Amino acid sequence: MLIKQHPEPHRLKLFLQLEAKNMAIVLKDMVQTNADADADAEVEQSYSTSQMFDEIVTGALSYNGQRCTALKIIFVPKGYGKFVAEEISKRVDGLYKGMPWEIHDEKKYSQITPLPNEQRVEFMQELLNDARSKGATVANQDGGKIINGSKYAEPHDASKLMIPAVLYNITPDMKLYREEQFGPLIPIVEYESIEEVLQYGLTGVSGLQVAFFTNQASQEAIQIVDTFSAVFGKININSQCGRSPDAVPFTARRSSGQGVMSIESALKEFSIPTVVSFKHDGSKDVADGIRKKSKFMQPL
Repeated sequence: MLIKQHPEPHRLKLFLQLEAKNMAIVLKDMVQTNADADADAEVEQSYSTSQMFDEIVTGALSYNGQRCTALKIIFVPKGYGKFVAEEISKRVDGLYKGMPWEIHDEKKYSQITPLPNEQRVEFMQELLNDARSKGATVANQDGGKIINGSKYAEPHDASKLMIPAVLYNITPDMKLYREEQFGPLIPIVEYESIEEVLQYGLTGVSGLQVAFFTNQASQEAIQIVDTFSAVFGKININSQCGRSPDAVPFTARRSSGQGVMSIESALKEFSIPTVVSFKHDGSKDVADGIRKKSKFMQPL
């Protein structure tokens, strides 16, 4: 709308980072052995399943999930949805909840804080209620509850403080499957084949980032990279989505944005080259004379 109102839109320099439904894809090697092992005996891995769950929770709930780069849907192999939901729930239940300025144990500030307005709370509850009415299960204690006057909120008014909800049994007919929540909801979807996951990414409107988790350079991992290299601006291996470091281009495709942000890319985008040239050999002396005295042509 703003672009259309500009009298000369062709002169605009556009950097847009908009909505996204960033995917986290858990490959089978990350959950199969640990889910079947004794609960107290984690299988040794170069990148551990515990690290993966920590990364997913941080990626999904930093700033209450209100980041364009937040992980907004988690794909896990068929049969492991409940296991993943329970592991994520343990970490969510351990997060400090309260006002931003409150200090908790270990001198840490609140990690889950109130949402900005009532409309955002209502939208979260709309997505949550729709998913539950169609068969989704909330895995964590108090998941989705609005806290007011409880142990999480006292002595402050926390009427917009929502406990993050970890949901599994998410299916395509639910709003949360496609709509960007931009808030503290973690939907978990089971997949039977990697083709289902690839199709989700290919048919969506977003094109910001994707993250996948594995310890193997498997055919599935290669398919993810090769397929999504033309769809997403960044593919993250065993890490949450994010824009840092600023030396790396931060790009978006499709409806997720426009332009390339990084230190180098931004400088190039805001700089328009001007070329001073000459054609005939006889003009070289003139060009050299100008170069010596011109401020513009002085070397940097």
